[in-house]
Amino acid sequence: MRIAHVIRRLSFDDWGGTEQVVWNLAKAQRSAGHAVRIFATTALCPTRSETVDGIEIVRFKPIYPWWPMPKSLVAELDRKGGNPFVPGLGKAIRDWKPDVIHCHAMARIAELCLRTANQTTKTVVSLHGGGANVPGEEAKSLKAPTRGRLPWGKMIDYAMGWTRRVPEDFGGIVCVGEDEYEKYKARHPHVLFLPNGVDTRLYAGMTSGTCGTREPEPGPTPSVSSAPLAPPKSLRILCVARIDRQKNQMMLVEWLRRHAEGTVRLVGPVTQPDYRAELEARAAELGVADRLSFAGALKPASRELLDEFAKADVFVLPSRHEPFGIVILEAWASGLPVVASDIGGLGKLCAAHPEAAVTFPPGDASGLDRAIAELERRIMSGESVKMAESARFAALKYDWHELSAILVDFYSAI
Repeated sequence: MRIAHVIRRLSFDDWGGTEQVVWNLAKAQRSAGHAVRIFATTALCPTRSETVDGIEIVRFKPIYPWWPMPKSLVAELDRKGGNPFVPGLGKAIRDWKPDVIHCHAMARIAELCLRTANQTTKTVVSLHGGGANVPGEEAKSLKAPTRGRLPWGKMIDYAMGWTRRVPEDFGGIVCVGEDEYEKYKARHPHVLFLPNGVDTRLYAGMTSGTCGTREPEPGPTPSVSSAPLAPPKSLRILCVARIDRQKNQMMLVEWLRRHAEGTVRLVGPVTQPDYRAELEARAAELGVADRLSFAGALKPASRELLDEFAKADVFVLPSRHEPFGIVILEAWASGLPVVASDIGGLGKLCAAHPEAAVTFPPGDASGLDRAIAELERRIMSGESVKMAESARFAALKYDWHELSAILVDFYSAI
């Protein structure tokens, strides 16, 4: 089967959950014998064409249809949004003659995928963004960069008759979040709930701050002591997520004010620079800046990222909304217990594995305190190894190769 994955951006130096999903699915499908190619834009990656791990990636320059369009705004839209036109993308997909066009973007890119397909091409769209439960205020903030600018692209949309329904006009809809699955399963004959996954082999033998009792095995794992660790004097909290209002890292800054012994480490690319500035300003105002640190964007499964997991005691994801939460699986694979917002697919994922996670009502500071205190109590009482084993067992249920096989079967059934 020839499978074309289409994504808005794919940069190995600066990526998020959607990019991880596409890349891992592509690798798993190729290892199963399928021909796979990824089509993307040059957003955050000027390299037009490259082959990585045997998978060809072809990129095209995006055009953001707003006026005026200064370079600073282009850079901001490259990171998040912009709804671009992508000249050359449709022809390149058509010339490759895929059996399946799997789109991982919405709006104009999704429309282009629909128009590119012929009568024998199967079309699938994945919903990654939690569109079923994005809060109204956050939806407004996403449009803020282009507010007050002339949307000249709408005239082209109208002239070309781009009025299809997305995602309903695709042959199949893949939902990362259960909320979206519930929304579309009654509207479309081919809807699949497919959670995100993790390559558990990359984390084999890894030890974390809560359970330093196992010798690391060969592979891309960090160098950590195999000696049992004493309970930490100060809880080391890790959050791996885009620096973005959706992820709500501000809750962790406020947590530092209430807990003088804890530290917070934030890992992830900055998609909203003004939000990072707010986090730093608030930390300085509260006098906790010395206990808050930023690691920036780290490549998935890199030694640097695995080392961040290894040094932490608890992983916390306080998102305002989340269709799934792929980093939860990475934390579990690392042996870390998790605290997360009880929201959307994120809450359901954690509820399915209560031995490895504790949830709290989204935005509830007292609930966050109670959840972290519960895990801290377990650490102090010597349950670290048991928690780590439970976390790793939970991650095994979401291996990428198993999920990829389910997806290929879905392609065939459309």
